[in-house]
Amino acid sequence: MLSLHRLLGRSLAITPLAATPSRLYVTVDARRFRQHDLTEQQLPQLNKVDAVLDFGAATPTLDQEKLFSPHRPTEVIMNAVNEFVETPLSQSEQRDLMKKALLVKRVVNMNGKGKQPSMYALVVVGNGNGLAGYGEGKDEEAARAVLKATNKAIKNLRYFERYDDRTISMDIEHKFHATKLELRSRPPGFGCRANHYIHEICRCIGIQDISGKVRGSRTPMNVIKATFEALSSQKMPQDIAKMRGKKVTDVQGVYYGASA
Repeated sequence: MLSLHRLLGRSLAITPLAATPSRLYVTVDARRFRQHDLTEQQLPQLNKVDAVLDFGAATPTLDQEKLFSPHRPTEVIMNAVNEFVETPLSQSEQRDLMKKALLVKRVVNMNGKGKQPSMYALVVVGNGNGLAGYGEGKDEEAARAVLKATNKAIKNLRYFERYDDRTISMDIEHKFHATKLELRSRPPGFGCRANHYIHEICRCIGIQDISGKVRGSRTPMNVIKATFEALSSQKMPQDIAKMRGKKVTDVQGVYYGASA
């Protein structure tokens, strides 16, 4: 017991602590340095750092001018869509065209990342005097999809022949996929009595008297494409008269009940 008391007394002997010196910092003014070997001549010269980081007094902020031009033009970076298209038509003629967005819907593309939604637009363009075309466009935004479709429609413009500048030259029966289309020529003042998509297309072309019937699939996309194909495949009275060996007046009299 006595030995344990001596051992504890020896180990718990309190020794006075030496006074710790105050912490010194690197200050040039006081000439006191934390490192003993550091002198004033060995201090780093911050004014000789890389020129990229050395800004003058005139430009104290980081808003410096760009030294290099961008690698791609702004139109490519922003994926901009021009309002006018490079066609034989002038900008004023393109501006005066009738533009009808007949179909705008949301579609989904399935890929490795999952379902990627986007907007689809189908636009019909025409001048009301025999010139018309349609175009399709897809984009994340509906407005940009319509603009893309309009530009493609202007590029796809073509001329459609009309009898007497008001109707088609003959009755047409056309099949496009599951859509069966029947278009019939009508006398003056009859009007346009057909599917509403056909009605808008005829307005853009300039056909005033026509009747039509859509059988089978009435999908807007199929109806619009079937109408353009049917109007493109119609035969003019001159071609019919040449095939039959008759005069043009005789052929027109047969189709429209006029006296030869």
